[in-house]
Amino acid sequence: MRPFSLTSDAGGGSVGVLVTPSAECGPQLLMMQAWAAEQGVEVVDLGTSAAPNGLGPGCGLVIALGGDGTILRALQLAMPHEVGVLGINFGNVGFLADCHRDDFHGALERVARGEASIDERTALVATIGTEPPRTVVAFNDVVIARRAGHGTARLRVEVDGETVLQLRGDGVVVASPTGSTAYNVGAGGPAVAPSLDAIVVTPLATQGSRLRSLVLDGGDTVRVATEPGSAPLRTEIDGRIINDLPMPGVLEVRAAPQKARLVRTRPRTFYSDLAHGL
Repeated sequence: MRPFSLTSDAGGGSVGVLVTPSAECGPQLLMMQAWAAEQGVEVVDLGTSAAPNGLGPGCGLVIALGGDGTILRALQLAMPHEVGVLGINFGNVGFLADCHRDDFHGALERVARGEASIDERTALVATIGTEPPRTVVAFNDVVIARRAGHGTARLRVEVDGETVLQLRGDGVVVASPTGSTAYNVGAGGPAVAPSLDAIVVTPLATQGSRLRSLVLDGGDTVRVATEPGSAPLRTEIDGRIINDLPMPGVLEVRAAPQKARLVRTRPRTFYSDLAHGL
């Protein structure tokens, strides 16, 4: 991981803050305002994870106060600008967070002292075959699943143009290494070290598939296409329903050209997170 410097990364600009609407963040916001004044940077209100504002130029750090859902929304705002996200956990597990809210002041001080680093993660870009095509970024996963009460999902999964799976079941999860510990693990897929450049494909409740899961190279392209007789399908990006997949429909997933950037202010390992969080 490379060092993170507020001065070099922010260019003397601003720090954005995104908060969860479900928790009281007042004390942390006051603490952040005082710290930013000491650092000579402006604080920009990015709203809540339920209704975020856009990220303007000159922002060198985004601070997310909330759970993993809030941090995911912050990453969506920050990644196009190549800005790091410091996640402060207000929830329970907090796989993406740097620390709990009780240590927020300590995290800010470590950033100010130049002790923070950047943890780069592979994100995914999904192109949904609507007209016109819709492109969205996923940090955890893309899920193509049957709509409840409409029978069986019938899907063909191709990797770089070659058919590898023909699925009959509930659908399929396409996950990043970061997202492999979310829905993917619950569906029987592997937990993948987030430092890997990989894509994980895991069928959901399939009938007759010989593969429980498949770990692909990060340079591969996954294409999921509907087959005749499939139930209506919906797509979810990082746990949020985006829209119904057209019938017949196609969705392509590949690694994003830019990395998601998480700011770390203290030692933390993936294996320790697994031991305490799963």
